[in-house]
Amino acid sequence: MMDIREYLKEFAQQDCACGKSHAVEIPRLVVESGAIVKIPQFVGEFGAKKPFLLADAVTYEVAGRRVCEILAEAGIECEKYVFPVGVEPDEVAIDSATTHFDDTCDIVIGVGSGVINDIGKMLANAVGKPYFIVATAPSMDGYASATSSMSIGGLKVSLDSKRADLIIGDIDILKQAPSTMLVAGLGDMLAKYVSIAEWRIAREVTGEYYCERVADLIRGALCRCVDNVDGLLNREDDAVRSVFEGLVIGGVAMAFAGVSRPASGVEHYFSHVWDMRGLAYGTQVQLHGIQCAVATYIASGLYEKVLGLIPGRDKAIRYAENFDYPAWADMVRSLLGAGGDAMVSLEEKEQKYNVAKHLERLEVICAKWDKILKIIREEIPSQREIGAILDKIGAPKSIEEIGVDLDMPTTLCLTKDIRDKYVLSRLLWDIGVIDEIV
Repeated sequence: MMDIREYLKEFAQQDCACGKSHAVEIPRLVVESGAIVKIPQFVGEFGAKKPFLLADAVTYEVAGRRVCEILAEAGIECEKYVFPVGVEPDEVAIDSATTHFDDTCDIVIGVGSGVINDIGKMLANAVGKPYFIVATAPSMDGYASATSSMSIGGLKVSLDSKRADLIIGDIDILKQAPSTMLVAGLGDMLAKYVSIAEWRIAREVTGEYYCERVADLIRGALCRCVDNVDGLLNREDDAVRSVFEGLVIGGVAMAFAGVSRPASGVEHYFSHVWDMRGLAYGTQVQLHGIQCAVATYIASGLYEKVLGLIPGRDKAIRYAENFDYPAWADMVRSLLGAGGDAMVSLEEKEQKYNVAKHLERLEVICAKWDKILKIIREEIPSQREIGAILDKIGAPKSIEEIGVDLDMPTTLCLTKDIRDKYVLSRLLWDIGVIDEIV
């Protein structure tokens, strides 16, 4: 395969049958051993003279301190702010980063993975400076995205931020990441099996935009990750590189499509529900990619059950007509706190439970059921196959193993209300079986 950035640039320059231009800004990407020693060169290429480094207590020791030393050896002054351990991507963290930012600095360098990258992109956007991210783990797919996953008012949201100008993936650093973070990265990639299937299903049911070329870009990256899975926990360069580059491709694919569809579906909403529960009540949560791994395994089993269903029109209509909206709103608020309030407010705008709108979707679902089943068979491996991959890397496969305190039926029910995105739980509600399929 050619250099990943050149590969993505070539993709973007080609005309696409989907009708959308994919000419988006693609970050400069350096993935090689010893990449961080080139940071002074990159700072100079951007015309910067005084970086501001953002890290947390862990990532600073992993790579941030070394970045500061490399800059100092090159005669480049560097200011820094190091968050304590346990920082959350929320308003408090953004305010703290902005408050500590030195106005004489002319570039922001984030050193970390998910949380630091999300905060770093928000900071760089707010102060109008170029942004580099020195990745410390191949654990999530936000490195190349122009959004930040934040917790605002108890609700997990994606906010417009800044896309990194440069992504540095030093293989020597990435392969030393804790094994849980390596597993998390692969878990986030395995989620793409579900996301692509649901993107196609949404096109059939709601007429949503879909691009086969972007979907195929994700499929190729996912295939390379799975092909190299045996070497991941052995920290083999090719395995670590395939996951990291796959995650970067996921972020760029979302930019190509203009939506998060290529990289996230119901499995990400499982994770969001657990995160929101944790924010509201302090319950246990795991790394996003670990939660996505468990959710992908669960979702693959649910989709296998869907393959044995035949929608009953009368049953589905009765279910929608008997839906107890006040009881639903009370449940969401009680389980998710402030995040539940936000979800109820969102539904007042979206009107997913409007009986007339439901009937329109149901007619389409019944007419296209065979096509929906074909998509599931084409895109989502069996639960046994997903489980075998997770077993190879010692990943959990159940809610009990990761310690979340919402059971599976409740979690599934809540996933349909995170965003106005057509996912598995929306389909199950539409055909009136969401309460009985688990």
